[in-house]
Amino acid sequence: MNLSDLKQVLDERSGDSADQLVHHMRLQGVQAKVVARRRRRIATWATCAVVALAGIAAAAVVPGLRTDVTPTPADSPSPVRTIEGFPEYANGARVVAAESAALPERRIELTIVPTTLDLVIFSRCDGTGEKVEPWEKLSVNGHDLGGGSCSGVGASRQHGWERLEVAVGKPATFVMTITGAHRVEETGYVPVAIPDSGTFGLAIGVRIPFDQYPLPPRPSGPLDPLHQTLMAGCTERLCPDAVIVRSDPADPTRPVQRTLTWKTIDSVDMLAQTPGLLHVRVNGVEITTGEWWDYQMSAVGMFGDRRGAWKREFGLDLNPGDSVTIEIVPEHITGAWQVVFSPA
Repeated sequence: MNLSDLKQVLDERSGDSADQLVHHMRLQGVQAKVVARRRRRIATWATCAVVALAGIAAAAVVPGLRTDVTPTPADSPSPVRTIEGFPEYANGARVVAAESAALPERRIELTIVPTTLDLVIFSRCDGTGEKVEPWEKLSVNGHDLGGGSCSGVGASRQHGWERLEVAVGKPATFVMTITGAHRVEETGYVPVAIPDSGTFGLAIGVRIPFDQYPLPPRPSGPLDPLHQTLMAGCTERLCPDAVIVRSDPADPTRPVQRTLTWKTIDSVDMLAQTPGLLHVRVNGVEITTGEWWDYQMSAVGMFGDRRGAWKREFGLDLNPGDSVTIEIVPEHITGAWQVVFSPA
């Protein structure tokens, strides 16, 4: 999925509630791209990325199920340890339970007893052939968590665990099912039979504080300049209405604030290439926090305020022509960054 595809996804979901919005992110950094998958009720980036990085708790796995987890100390990130094909540390979390299977099997069940609800759901699909991707469906305790195209390793977070009958100290059963497959062509997805070979997996991770996460070493020499491509292939010349907030060249750790005349926003896209967080605030309200856990240049995004989406989610009643203050507050970031507000 390219940036144009993501724009379509954002258009489709900008009027939905947070619990119905999805931002399915690939773990491998991609330059100036967001690999988004259509998931219905897995958390939107806007709500899932606003986190309190405190309190680490390992999930206990029900006896008799596969655990295979002996955590590597946080100060020993190399070499990267894998658990059932998943990196032990990814997306700010440590994998605490995992299971995998080989096609033509189509279902994985993983039961845990969580001691925290600050969880990350990981899924992966590998070895299914060139350009062939299975369709996956996820559920917990029989409640639908949505689905999408499964390629490589993906991660998502969920809020509102109560309605899913997930609680601390109570067994929760996660299920991943392969429901179909498609071939990725230039014109889109072409349905194909589910491959007879390949593997798929499901894992649950627990969020850990930033200062306990085993970051990779910083690359030697200067970092590459940020890409100047904006959402859907725009540039500043082609999309002059886009609001671009960039880091201070002399000090990327400094917060940057701008006051502007508001236009309805289609999406917010954040780009960085060093570990850290970008807190995005509009009129003093934090609408999202972008996260990076390595030095690969990658972008993350969230829905805009069309059809009153931000009023429902954040209480922000913004109207075209209003004077609005945007503030970007970096935390732990040590390199250049940018945030783009793309008008509807």
